Amino acid sequence: MAHLALGALRSVGIPARYVSGYLHPTRGAEPGQTVTGESHAWVEWWTGQWTGFDPTNRAPAGEHHVVLARGREYQDVAPLRGIYAGTSTDALDVQVHITQEA
Repeated sequence: MAHLALGALRSVGIPARYVSGYLHPTRGAEPGQTVTGESHAWVEWWTGQWTGFDPTNRAPAGEHHVVLARGREYQDVAPLRGIYAGTSTDALDVQVHITQEA
């Protein structure tokens, strides 16, 4: 959805960028509540200031969006990139925990 939004914005001449990060999945989380974060992407566009929007959830990007990187598209901000030299049976398991602080 983020790439579709990027294309739509750019097609009408609005500068836009891809944002990669995590989404805190629990709305109304209590301070100190820790949950498993969900990898997510949204867009920001420039109209005198950067405005974030999450097209997947059809909502403004806000306090539940944790920014990791910004770029022109996904390839600019891919969380993993490189050469793999292990066996085909190796696996990668990553978990991210997010805590609502305030």
